[in-house]
Amino acid sequence: MNRFVKMHARDMVATALVDLKKGETAHIYSTDNILIEECTALEHIPYGNKIALVSIKIEEQVIKYGANIGSCTRHITRGDLVHVHNVKSNVVDIPPVFKLEIMRQMGIGSQNEPVVVDSDSNDLIDLNGSGGLSNEL
Repeated sequence: MNRFVKMHARDMVATALVDLKKGETAHIYSTDNILIEECTALEHIPYGNKIALVSIKIEEQVIKYGANIGSCTRHITRGDLVHVHNVKSNVVDIPPVFKLEIMRQMGIGSQNEPVVVDSDSNDLIDLNGSGGLSNEL
């Protein structure tokens, strides 16, 4: 079973308790171990990472644990991986070069979606201008 946990009723994301492949169904459980919903992964969601349970607009706050954990930097669709490539943390300002390394190690982005550091905003931008990055290789 592809178990994920949603920590709070307000959460926009759930955390993977398994490694989930693109196209597989995430079974979302409450902290009371009750199946509350299902969500199809639009991309690979590695163990311990977050899947979007709702679509999230750019600059919208991302809620986990019932609290704001960061702001959306690229449009996120229900079923997408939620990570450093599409959310800016409210707690830690991760330097873009570290974000690129995290993305490289996790296989986020691809040859078709080249990403660079924007010298003005000091954040990541995709050169294709798609407004989002996937973790497809």
